[in-house]
Amino acid sequence: MTRRLALSSALNWALSLIVLLVFGWAVHHYWGWQRLFTPWASVPVALVALVVVAQFASYSVRGYRVYYAVPEIPRGRWHDCLKLILLNNVINLMLPARTGEASFPVLLRRWFGVTLGRGAGTLLWLRLVDLSVLVVLALAVLGRVAFPAMPVGAVVALCLVGVAAPLVALPVRARADRLLAGRSGKVAGLLRKILDGIPAQKGRVLVDLGLAWSSWGLKLAALAVVFAQLADLALTDALIGAIGGDVSSGLPIHAPGGFGTYEAGVVALVAVVADAGPMLLAAAVNLHLLVLGIALLGGAYAWLTQPRRT
Repeated sequence: MTRRLALSSALNWALSLIVLLVFGWAVHHYWGWQRLFTPWASVPVALVALVVVAQFASYSVRGYRVYYAVPEIPRGRWHDCLKLILLNNVINLMLPARTGEASFPVLLRRWFGVTLGRGAGTLLWLRLVDLSVLVVLALAVLGRVAFPAMPVGAVVALCLVGVAAPLVALPVRARADRLLAGRSGKVAGLLRKILDGIPAQKGRVLVDLGLAWSSWGLKLAALAVVFAQLADLALTDALIGAIGGDVSSGLPIHAPGGFGTYEAGVVALVAVVADAGPMLLAAAVNLHLLVLGIALLGGAYAWLTQPRRT
C-alpha cells in the first residue's frame, strides 16, 4: 500500500511538472515573456494596490470564518487563523492533486490542538459552502447564456435555492448524529469528530454564509476589475473569467501553482460570452500571476510569523 501511494504521488508530481514545462514553453513560443507583460502598462498602479488590499481583506474574512467555526481555538487568536489560511492557500497551490488541503487540519492541530477529525470536518464544511457560492455566481452570470430558453425568474429561483443549499447540512447532520448515537469503535468516533466540524445551529450556518459571500465578493470583484483592464472586457464578462479561474482550483489535478488549469478555467467561461482570442489567454496568464504573487506574499508572511505549536 505504501509503495502504491508513493508511486501515485510520484506520477502526480511528474504530470504536474510536464504541464508546467508545457505552459512555460507555450508562453515563450506564442507571446514571449516581454510581450506577455505589455498589458500591465494600461493598468494603473493604484488599481493593482487596491486589488492587493482587497485580496488580503478577503483572506482576513476567510481567517475569521475559521476562527468562528472552531470554538476550540482560543479567543483572541484570529490573526493566527489568518496565517493558517494564508499558509494553507499557498501550500494547496504549490502541491499537486489537491494534496495541500491536508495542511489545513494538520495546522489546526499543530497551532491550536484541534483534532484531525474535527479539522477535516471543518475543512469539508468550508469547502462545500465555497462551492455553493461559486456555483450560484456562475449560474447568475451564465444562466441566461447557457440556458437561453429558461425564464429569468427560473434562473433567479435556482440562484436562491443555491444560496440556501448549505442549510441542508442541518438535517443531514442531525440524521447522522442519530445514526451514530450509541455506536462505539474508531470509525464511529472519527465520524463524530468530523461531524463536529459541521454547524448544528441555523444561526451558525447563516453567519458562515454571510462571511463566505463577503469573502468571495471582495476577491472576485477586485479580480474582475483588473482583468477587465488586462483583457479589454466588460466588467460582467471579466467577472465570469475570475469565477472560472477559481472554479479550476477545485480540480483534482493541477500543476504546481495551478499553471495551465487556471488559465483554462478563465478562458473556458469567458469564451461562452466573449471572443476567446490569443490576447484573452495572455490576460488570463497575467491575472493568474497576480493571484499567485499575492498568495506567495501572504504565505511567506504566514511562514515567517507562524505561532508556536500548541
